[in-house]
Amino acid sequence: MKKREKLIYALGDLFGGGAQSLVSVVYLFFLNTFVGLNIVVAGTVVLISRFWDAISDPLMGVISDNTRTKIGRRRPYILVGGFLIALIFALMWLPIGGWESDLGKFIYVLATYILYSTVSTVIAVPYNSYSAEITTDVQERNNVNLLRMVVSSISTALCTLIPSTVLDLYKGGDINQTVFYLIIGVGFGVFYAIPLIMVGLFTKERTPVPETKSVFHMNTFVKPLRLKAFRGLVYMYLAQSIAMDVLAAGIVYFAYYVAGVGTTILLGSFVAAQLLMFPFIQKLLKKVDKRKIYYFGLPLAIVSFIGVGLYQTEWPVVILYLLNALTAVGFTGAMMMSWIIFPDVVDAGDLLNKERPTGSYSGIMTFIRKTASAIAIFLFGILLSLFGFVNPTSDMTGLPDQPDLAILGIRVAMVGTAVLLMFLGFLVARTFVLTNRRSKQIQTFLQQRTDGLLDETDPELKQLISEIS
Repeated sequence: MKKREKLIYALGDLFGGGAQSLVSVVYLFFLNTFVGLNIVVAGTVVLISRFWDAISDPLMGVISDNTRTKIGRRRPYILVGGFLIALIFALMWLPIGGWESDLGKFIYVLATYILYSTVSTVIAVPYNSYSAEITTDVQERNNVNLLRMVVSSISTALCTLIPSTVLDLYKGGDINQTVFYLIIGVGFGVFYAIPLIMVGLFTKERTPVPETKSVFHMNTFVKPLRLKAFRGLVYMYLAQSIAMDVLAAGIVYFAYYVAGVGTTILLGSFVAAQLLMFPFIQKLLKKVDKRKIYYFGLPLAIVSFIGVGLYQTEWPVVILYLLNALTAVGFTGAMMMSWIIFPDVVDAGDLLNKERPTGSYSGIMTFIRKTASAIAIFLFGILLSLFGFVNPTSDMTGLPDQPDLAILGIRVAMVGTAVLLMFLGFLVARTFVLTNRRSKQIQTFLQQRTDGLLDETDPELKQLISEIS
């Protein structure tokens, strides 16, 4: 691959990393405050859309696996999705708080979010599948996926810091709802669309396309889950993504109601610490088992985030920023590794099942990612409601004072849930079956099969299959 193509492919994850982060950080607060929906109703909107995702995400995987065009299986969907996302993003952020009917608001928000979720599926499932198909060289694949994760994390930074700054400006009366909409709804939609269109036009799929197409039935959807290595990756990804989404959904509420600080610096300390970790992670990737990179920093993240949850306003605010940054340092490995491990899991499935339905693997992963976000937002809203959270008015003319129990609820909902999930991710990663050694064995056996030299009775092969299946 040429450097230009690597960069273009990686830039496509400006959407994957950024859009989900923006939605996780701002959308619940937007629906609760700008649109005027009750916090539980707002969380329910996101949760309902996941029932559609349960069908659309795995189905999109099979559809893209079975697509045959001159420009490949994945690129047509990424290209079309790039044009659509700008329009859909503009629709879902319309500030409709002035509507008199709460039912009308609910229906509009639900419809636009389901549309967004559908277009996101059309983009994300093929794009994530592409990560295992853009090159056949294993080391090059690791490098391009690491670059993709760097871009994704930079996008996460931009798409949390800028929207949180915009929220701070709106809260302070420096901008109105129209400016908020133009930045978030229109500006970020275009920001995500352009790189996706470039991926569709200027990249190349390189792995061989199977002659036989898969059949559309439930077995096709769930077959990847029969692979032990894939189930382990799913558990790791689920723990990491829900933990991150709980943190993202809660950080605005924590900043405004608990700590009494602006969100920009609080989020900035988190993101800056992550970016500083990338060179270290890149060096580790060449020497250390990927699963160890996932879990090595989680104990630090757990202890530091507990400290965030215990923070009191009379403490120096620098302590809060330091604890937040240390959480990011410990959590970076877990955030980056899931999609870097993904192609190795696809290789394992190829060796075991003699087929490579990358789209089906990607569809399940994408569904899990979006479901994680929905669960995080829904549970956060439920917990806040149970603790007596007072909903603000849609004109945001000053945030309401919260009772002490609601303040405690914000701490518990954000910190307690995220810490528990980090701990579960740590336990799962330590027992993950797909080590670097086994991944190299898999690649060797796959090459032997390609060359017609694979001995199915090889004891080493049988032992490997028993370990990963």
